[in-house]
Amino acid sequence: MRGPTLSIDVAAAVNDERVLDQCLARSPDIANGAMSLRTYVGFKSAGLAYNQALKDSSAEYLVLAHQDVYLPRGFAAALSAELHKLEAIDPNWAVAGSIGLDDETKLQGQVWSSGLGRIIGSKSSTPVRSICLDELLLVIRRRSGITFDPDLPGFHMFGVDVIHQARRLGMCSYILDLPVIHHSRPVITLSGSYQEAYRYMQTKWRKALPLRNLICTVYPTSVWLHWRNFQLRRRHHGRTDRPEPVGDPVVIAREIGFER
Repeated sequence: MRGPTLSIDVAAAVNDERVLDQCLARSPDIANGAMSLRTYVGFKSAGLAYNQALKDSSAEYLVLAHQDVYLPRGFAAALSAELHKLEAIDPNWAVAGSIGLDDETKLQGQVWSSGLGRIIGSKSSTPVRSICLDELLLVIRRRSGITFDPDLPGFHMFGVDVIHQARRLGMCSYILDLPVIHHSRPVITLSGSYQEAYRYMQTKWRKALPLRNLICTVYPTSVWLHWRNFQLRRRHHGRTDRPEPVGDPVVIAREIGFER
């Protein structure tokens, strides 16, 4: 289903201008003004940054993207088409994304991950209801009134948190057909700020656990977190630096057929 291009803004929490310029700011629909981009620097958490973005935007829909995401040519039109489909299915939805887990915990949606060096997920022709969305790209229906938890520390877990906040308010979340390039470095550890966010979620959602997550499911105890951390360290041979992603996101998008 296609309709008119909708009112869409893009926002990003930024701590590396070089990565921003190489990826998100370079996206054709941002560079040509089809979508405006606001960046948020110096915020202590994703929740604080994105709540400010929700206040600053007057668009119907707000895309929250990582600074290392590249939106292939034609993204704005593709997103508008997907949102028209979604509004026809569920006009009361709250959050959508490019990739996540469906009700049966199957990975849906397609994204190129430079950290893994391959396409992950599977393509779906219709919006799929989700229990978990990857935070690399979220779409918020601003009329839903949904906001982020300002007390959730750091820049992890806010995706699964906001989905469950929406669910508590009777609103669903969805995976859309929005292939993008996540020009990311590999995840080599879940310590530090990830661990802090994980423990916060354990406390906040203790009556709803476990909470599925693409990287590490939140359980009442931290045994699984420590095991996943061990797996990542072993996979990357205990290295402490995250290698730079290989290739140019513009070229990757074109070569793998993500350009519209």
